[in-house]
Amino acid sequence: MLPYFDSIHPESINGHALDQLLAFGWYRMHQTLFTCSHIGANDKHRVHWLRYDIGQIKRHDSHQRIRRKNRPFQFTIQPLKSVDEAAIELYDRYYASIDFDGASSIQQCLWGDDDPAANVFDTKCISIFDQSKLIAVGYFDCGNKAAASILHGYHPDYKRYSLGKYLILLTLDYLRTNDYRYYYPGYVVEDLNKMDYKLFLGKDQAEYFKPETLSWESFKDELLVRDTIRKHL
Repeated sequence: MLPYFDSIHPESINGHALDQLLAFGWYRMHQTLFTCSHIGANDKHRVHWLRYDIGQIKRHDSHQRIRRKNRPFQFTIQPLKSVDEAAIELYDRYYASIDFDGASSIQQCLWGDDDPAANVFDTKCISIFDQSKLIAVGYFDCGNKAAASILHGYHPDYKRYSLGKYLILLTLDYLRTNDYRYYYPGYVVEDLNKMDYKLFLGKDQAEYFKPETLSWESFKDELLVRDTIRKHL
């Protein structure tokens, strides 16, 4: 398919509108929403937007192991009002430790060049603590019946606790409790496995957006193989 990219910068957005945009393969970046088919130089890599029907997600043994590892820690989930210094410092540590292209800061991810005092999205913040020490943060946007994870970060010293996946599990707990139907974790990228962790919830339950038909279909592993290679398999 021909590569495409589009974006909008809404002055406001309600929950129903966010639900609809997510359902058509749009996603939040800064204070804008965008959609695309490819990333990388010369549009090298095809992306596939993912979603889960929350009621269909099964409780895997791997999920329970992650929850058990994180039992010593405490967490809060609150509406985002501002980003405090502890979260900024934590994310700076996280960013310095990663070997892929991530958001350079929380502020850049959520606001870009816009006013940090303004947020057109209904954003929730998850904070995870080891006693009084902040060790992970996560941000997700809520519509009426759908929600999307936007950014996660954790202290590098706690990497073995799978805190990025734990943040996803905590997000889903919140969404189940509040009767949401769909969860959007972002996209996976063909021939680049850094984003494949979003499938740990269960490949059999994952759906991907097919822009050619404007429909969601069952995920399949061949989507992770580059188009030019797949044609010769």
